[in-house]
Amino acid sequence: MLGFAFPPSHFGILACFGLIPLLVVLDDVNRIKSALGYVYVAMLVFHIITLNWTGGYAHMNDPYMMIAGAVTMTVHPLFYFLPFGAFLFIRIHAGKNLALVALPFLWVAYEYSHTLSEWSFPWITLGNSQSYDLAHIQFIEYTGVIGLSLWILILNVLGFCLYKSMLVNGVTLRSRLNIVLSLTILLIYVLPTLHGRIVLSSAAQQSTIHNSQSEITVGMIQSNVDPWEKWQRSGFETVNMYLRMTDSLVQNSSPKPDIVLWPETAMPYYVLVPSNRATLNLTREKINEFGVPILFGLPQAIYYDDTTKAPPSAKRIQSTGERYDAFNATAFIQPGVEEIPWYGKMKMVPIAERVPYADAFYFFDFLRWGVGIGGWQIGRDTVIFQEKKTGARFCSLICYESVYPEFVAFFVKKGAEFITIVTIDSWWDHMSGAYQHHQYAIFRAIENRRWIARCAVGGFSSYIDPYGNVYDKTGLFTQATLSRTIGRRTELTFYTKHGDWLAKICSLISGVLIAMALVQKFKSKRQSNYTPLTTTSL
Repeated sequence: MLGFAFPPSHFGILACFGLIPLLVVLDDVNRIKSALGYVYVAMLVFHIITLNWTGGYAHMNDPYMMIAGAVTMTVHPLFYFLPFGAFLFIRIHAGKNLALVALPFLWVAYEYSHTLSEWSFPWITLGNSQSYDLAHIQFIEYTGVIGLSLWILILNVLGFCLYKSMLVNGVTLRSRLNIVLSLTILLIYVLPTLHGRIVLSSAAQQSTIHNSQSEITVGMIQSNVDPWEKWQRSGFETVNMYLRMTDSLVQNSSPKPDIVLWPETAMPYYVLVPSNRATLNLTREKINEFGVPILFGLPQAIYYDDTTKAPPSAKRIQSTGERYDAFNATAFIQPGVEEIPWYGKMKMVPIAERVPYADAFYFFDFLRWGVGIGGWQIGRDTVIFQEKKTGARFCSLICYESVYPEFVAFFVKKGAEFITIVTIDSWWDHMSGAYQHHQYAIFRAIENRRWIARCAVGGFSSYIDPYGNVYDKTGLFTQATLSRTIGRRTELTFYTKHGDWLAKICSLISGVLIAMALVQKFKSKRQSNYTPLTTTSL
């Protein structure tokens, strides 16, 4: 049920009850080792359904990707030993009721912790299963998507309690407990929808008011270049194709775009380094002709004059010994502007893009995907781009970064009036990865109440408004150009201002509940070791 709650399935409601069967099984298991075995099997099935696309088994059959996908599906379920291990510990030492109360907080604390390190992988955060029901998810402007996870977990716990009550009292409305639990579940499920419908109704009324000073027209190029082949083909040929498509877009769009987006690594080589000056000059000339700035994805390199100052993970040119760092980046070229600001991706896909903590474990550098450049360095700073003509300020998220709620909110807090996402998403044929990644952008739009322009190499490209409505969504593996006028916003939501406050509170509550169980454990141990004086012992 958990697996089939996630995109492209529209049955997100399954997640609200998907953990109940596991809780039923664990209720009759007393040994932690056996209980964790059931947890592993359940989470393994969940991962196989949800993340089967990670191996790319339907397209190209790349050995590295296939192995990495298999490892992800079989090893990542072990991470769920953290919330369930704590749940079982509390149940043993503090009782089943307190353990059930603790489970939602423990799980949310785990999900939050799984966004923080270089091993982070928040792709299957439970709240991500709810993207198709817009009325239900509008409250995340206050809580972030983690609020949806907490809501789902509370429903699962209450559902399990109702199941237990019916075992004792029967399936009858004569039981007061059955009635209370049923009504509570119904109320908790319906309340977000009532709130969301009010919000969406108010937004629909406001949408009739237009202000040209708070709008910008964004064009996008979906080239459908094969990501497996583009690293072998002529980079100059690829750039020429993007320029031709941009020319057509600019000439045939009304109104003319204020900015055009090219997707991730649209330029498949280091175009900003001196040796590739010819390509850069050609691009500048064309951009001046178009009269439209372009944001594009590219690899970027920084060379170290003093090799002793290079981090251990820096790349080395074998012939010269020169050291450099490579970044998966975006750059912004504007007509008549000499400076080219760029942003280096800061959130990496573990192993595929960068070995976690590579500066400490640089000897594992051989664990690098051979498609493209790989082995990226972590970007050094958040960057807000500003378009000269309109003054619009925006951020440029690169692919996987868009699944990090608090990370995205920081860009908005820093001044982004709208969000752009550039990505590839063409690695997995028609499997669920591209569908999931697109849907997750909806949460970022609602959390921050910002328009999103999402530009993918082979789809899905689209525009998403601040309430999660999707416009002009392209098909997979099609070539397309898009243009739409979207809104610019400066007001900040509660979530944008305060980030994952709810997750931090859940983490604190989890710590308190675990401490309570520890106290109970030590009390029980002390009592078991105490032998009272008796007349016999005297």
